Amino acid sequence: MLVGIVNTAFGYALFALFYLLLGSHQFAITLATACGVVFNFHSTGRLVFRSRRLSAFLPFVAGYGTVWLANILLLDELLALAISPLAGQLLALPLLAQLSYVINRYLVFGRPR
Repeated sequence: MLVGIVNTAFGYALFALFYLLLGSHQFAITLATACGVVFNFHSTGRLVFRSRRLSAFLPFVAGYGTVWLANILLLDELLALAISPLAGQLLALPLLAQLSYVINRYLVFGRPR
């Protein structure tokens, strides 16, 4: 749980920084996701799933691609409801974190030990 909180906080901080600098929520999500992939691969793989398999990196990236797309679609819907990008991203995070965990648990690393 702690690893998920750290990864989520790291990702949101990057999103907020990129959004405030660039003004585009889609570009901010893309940059934050790209930056978070390597950090999250090591923290999630090693600490949550006790895996050091580098062969899991490509499936991990593919899983993050799915989360990236879900994030953009969900935030677009929240913006259509007149929710600000920063608040909308906060609202989207619990669902995105759950999606990420399920993908990693069942498709990338297997069950945690």
